[in-house]
Amino acid sequence: MMAASLDEIVKLAEQLDPEQQNLLIYRLRVKQARQKAQEQTTSVVPIGVFPEEWLLQRGSEYVEFYHDPTREELIDELNELRAAGAFKKAESLYGKYANPDAPDVSEEAFHAQMHEIATEWEQELDEFDAD
Repeated sequence: MMAASLDEIVKLAEQLDPEQQNLLIYRLRVKQARQKAQEQTTSVVPIGVFPEEWLLQRGSEYVEFYHDPTREELIDELNELRAAGAFKKAESLYGKYANPDAPDVSEEAFHAQMHEIATEWEQELDEFDAD
């Protein structure tokens, strides 16, 4: 059996549709992550923890396990930072950049303005992707 060169493999990979390319990238990243974990001899969350379809729908940016901290963990971290004096020198930004001449806007009017801006932005983006 003859080994394929990197150029041949790249040419074959370019023939795959984008979803298959993402799956290939994902599988290579998983393999790299497992090798890296074995080299570091640290505990790694096994791949089987998540449903397979979740893994297949994600790109290479999700290969490394992400720990979603709880509210309590975030509060504990904040309290530890406060105790270490991380915020003693920081001045408050509360109201520092507020414009006193800005008119009061109701919540409904604010959301309507945001919707209008988002719609306009989406239309401008669609113009770029007209092909």
